[in-house]
Amino acid sequence: MIFLFAIAVFIGANKDFFEFDMHYRSQGYEWQHVGRTPAEPGYPHLEVYEDGKPYYYYQLVKDTQTQQSD
Repeated sequence: MIFLFAIAVFIGANKDFFEFDMHYRSQGYEWQHVGRTPAEPGYPHLEVYEDGKPYYYYQLVKDTQTQQSD
């Protein structure tokens, strides 16, 4: 029971990110590993703080197969 509550709290606290993810994935975007990249203001991503500065390692990119079929 506690596990389900923890999952519900996690999803509720990250609702904006999950909506962003679902929106872009429905348009053919996929998460791709891009290595350590400085985080850009205003771009929704999962930040990792190293040396007191934000970075991200994954970003959404358009799937090449989806682009060819459009």
